[in-house]
Amino acid sequence: MGYSQAQKQANHDRILDAAIDLLRRKGLEHTGIAEVMRAAGLTHGGFYSHFESREAMVEEALNRAFAADEARLEKAVARSSRHQRAAMIEAYLSPQHRDDPVHGCAAAALAGDVARAEAPARHIFTEQLKRYRDRIAPLIPTERGKAEGHALFGVAAMIGALLLSRAVDDEELSESILAATRRHLMERMEEPEPENTDKKPHQKNAQRRAK
Repeated sequence: MGYSQAQKQANHDRILDAAIDLLRRKGLEHTGIAEVMRAAGLTHGGFYSHFESREAMVEEALNRAFAADEARLEKAVARSSRHQRAAMIEAYLSPQHRDDPVHGCAAAALAGDVARAEAPARHIFTEQLKRYRDRIAPLIPTERGKAEGHALFGVAAMIGALLLSRAVDDEELSESILAATRRHLMERMEEPEPENTDKKPHQKNAQRRAK
């Protein structure tokens, strides 16, 4: 790789890093090309030698941010002496993660914006949630065929709890949201749900409604 190509790649990476930082801080709708290039220390005119459009930059930045999130979570799990499932829940639902949204989960930072975004961004977000589901499912000791549902519940609960803990202006409530979600996820994912095969389907449904 010659110097010019190496420099171009370095600049490309700087643009993406700046875009990711701004996306997490300001969201999809409020991150423009000029601001990204300024944050990267590059001129606005050089943008189109790297990307065809703002949308192309956002898509690549999302993919890069999600890959970094996964790597960071894996490192946190590897450093912990806890079971992978417990380590993952504790690392994600920690006050440290709550207090550092710029370097935290892009899914939590951008969920609201992505819901209003164009199809490509929503597809990238969708595929990432599937990867989270598939990463967590093998760690859950549950009956065959139920792990995927438990994993989806876990992903939704963790992202939702992180969002709420950041949104409230009551420190005690924020801590309680994280702690309660950690506790319930640990309990729910610890053992398989009991299945009473003696009851008929309509009896099981009636029992659920009565709870």
